[in-house]
Amino acid sequence: MKTVAQPDTWRLAFVRVLLALPDLHRLRPYWRWLRRARIAALAARGAAVTPDATVHERVHIHRGVAVELQSRAELRDRVRLGIDEPGLRASSFSLGAGSVVLSDTHIDCSAPVRIGRGSHVGRRNQLFTHTHDVSRRDVRVMDAPVVSRGITIGDDVMLFNDVVVLPGVTIGDGAVVAIRSLVTRDVPPYAIVAGAPARVIGERR
Repeated sequence: MKTVAQPDTWRLAFVRVLLALPDLHRLRPYWRWLRRARIAALAARGAAVTPDATVHERVHIHRGVAVELQSRAELRDRVRLGIDEPGLRASSFSLGAGSVVLSDTHIDCSAPVRIGRGSHVGRRNQLFTHTHDVSRRDVRVMDAPVVSRGITIGDDVMLFNDVVVLPGVTIGDGAVVAIRSLVTRDVPPYAIVAGAPARVIGERR
């Protein structure tokens, strides 16, 4: 018996095709059309996106993630908004006005991820919203329960390249996270942190 694909399946396939097309920025009419088509296709699938947001090529968005892209928000090449652990429910991702997530960044959306206005998430960053609770000896690590907690990044925040942020972390407004830092705890507003684990080394004055 022949099955008929559901409309949402066709819309998802269309979005995937648009995201796979090369950007070709120098071909201005093509690039303008592609930007608009991607945003329109995401909006048709229920994403809260503004017309002046930008999604570049080969961005992967898990079908269950509720996406919000505010004015002039930008997802660069090969950004992944996904679910890392089978069986977890997809949550939400919000990118504030004028914020950008650079290429090859991986964001686990098994709990809410919110990035504020005018913030910069560098290349190859990894944001994890779930972990395995391996604290008990009587539970095998392979059977350790999964715990999910959201991540909040404030306004005017700079995350340099190769930063890792762990579940439950809040990075305050105006904070700066140095290259290749591992953020395991909350970062105060306007603090400058570095290292693994990241520690406060200065302050924006």
